[in-house]
Amino acid sequence: MSSVPQRVQGLAEDFSKSVSKLKREISPKSVHRLRTTIRRAESLIDYVRPELEKKQRKVLKELASLRRRAGRVRDLDVQAELLGAIANGSTAADRRVLKELLLGKRERQARKLAVAIGKLQAQRLSAWIKTSLAAEEENPDVSVKITANPLESARAALAKLALKHQSSELKPKRLHEVRIKLKRIRYLAEVAEDSADRARFLEQMKSVQDATGEWHDWETLAKTADKLFGDRMNCALLMEIQSLFSARYSAAASSVARLLTRYAPPAARKQPRSAGKEQTAHQSAS
Repeated sequence: MSSVPQRVQGLAEDFSKSVSKLKREISPKSVHRLRTTIRRAESLIDYVRPELEKKQRKVLKELASLRRRAGRVRDLDVQAELLGAIANGSTAADRRVLKELLLGKRERQARKLAVAIGKLQAQRLSAWIKTSLAAEEENPDVSVKITANPLESARAALAKLALKHQSSELKPKRLHEVRIKLKRIRYLAEVAEDSADRARFLEQMKSVQDATGEWHDWETLAKTADKLFGDRMNCALLMEIQSLFSARYSAAASSVARLLTRYAPPAARKQPRSAGKEQTAHQSAS
């Protein structure tokens, strides 16, 4: 069995397991697993079958809707976790207020996700993930894509992304766009056969994704805190969250700039743009 059919089989099984666990409990781990499984399925489908029929697009849209629903719960889980990492004693009272707000929102979003999971025809969606691609393997146009090297395709996609953004300032909106595209490139590379080359590429991608993901998480918490404490003068908790958010932004922008410089076509390579001038960009993103 080639790597693509193996991947399809694994994703279908992961989807079924995640849904089964979520029917029992909306746990942070299961919510996260469902989101990443759907994202990987979307990336694989986009690689193997970029043009879908109307009925197939409808099913993919259903999966995307479920992913976004799970994402609302996941964002609140992550915010609560980040809040717990702040140990400044002077912020204790405000942290309790914010934590209660996050837990209340999480409970409401978890109930909505539970309702969506309860209505879900998981077996149908799992079967669709498993069979919609396999059924096309005899199609010559699709077979070419299946037999192509996903790692080379991922590298080509990264080079194209680098050519587009490597010389640009990675302001928050642009960095968000790049962050999402890097996720898809990583998931595509995961389809490739195991090799030392694949492992190195995935390690590079994961390092950058960790930096951009952490920045995004702190951005989300900063927005929540600003809504709650933004009208208070010199709120210590808000100031600390914004400071941490700014530092994570700088780290993420620098990490992405280095990656794009590394993979940019030789003629387009420039030194990574310093993120120092953009450390205050959190103000425009919050």
